[in-house]
Amino acid sequence: MEMAIDSGIALRVAAGVSLVFLAGQRPSHEALRHALANCQRQAALAADQDQLASSELVTCGLMFEIDGLAPHTGAPMNAPQDQYGFGHAIEWEKCEAIRLYPGHHVSGGVRLQPVVHTLLALAAELAVGLPVQAVHWHPADTAIEPHAFSRSVLAWLAGGTFPALGLTVLSTMADGSVVSRGLSHFAGQEFTLLRAPEAERMKMAGFVADQIVRSGPLDRYIQWQFNGLTLNAEPAAEARRVLVWPSELNA
Repeated sequence: MEMAIDSGIALRVAAGVSLVFLAGQRPSHEALRHALANCQRQAALAADQDQLASSELVTCGLMFEIDGLAPHTGAPMNAPQDQYGFGHAIEWEKCEAIRLYPGHHVSGGVRLQPVVHTLLALAAELAVGLPVQAVHWHPADTAIEPHAFSRSVLAWLAGGTFPALGLTVLSTMADGSVVSRGLSHFAGQEFTLLRAPEAERMKMAGFVADQIVRSGPLDRYIQWQFNGLTLNAEPAAEARRVLVWPSELNA
């Protein structure tokens, strides 16, 4: 009933993650409880909701929802736009999914850092604790190989580099510029990297994504140092995009 009356569910699902399984391998409530018991972080699935299509899960004082658990119908799923880390093609039509997303109590804060970090940390543990075939990160519409997702997310949350390839998409345009998609979920802004040297282009774009996530939305001109190059960064007039270019382009 909650799903039927919750007008904000589309927004909350869009901020969530799907764990993708081969048909017939989606976990039940009992199997998920067993996987949660083996997670490093404490997480509890509501004990009185096994008969419901959507169940509540609480961890770190935050409530999330999970749906698609067996024997209920799997969560809706389409092939993501971009895929990372796979050594083989995924036959999406043969897969089923469960979804994990912010609960209605945090519907106004789906992009808040504690919510995003807790959701990703829990998904990273479940991705390797269950027979997951792929992780579908909704905000960027990407699919990531489960072990690659888990390693990169947990390393970032421990203080490492933001895993731009997977949690965002970095697309190279015809003019050589790189445009991000999905970064706004973490920092409130996307970026365009203008005419970066081809050999350094994607590394530079990953560096820019990491800097923006670390610093938060840019509201002024700033410079960064990358491999001996000075990068200029400035919010665009529309404010939700940052323009970045090497100083050599000023000449």
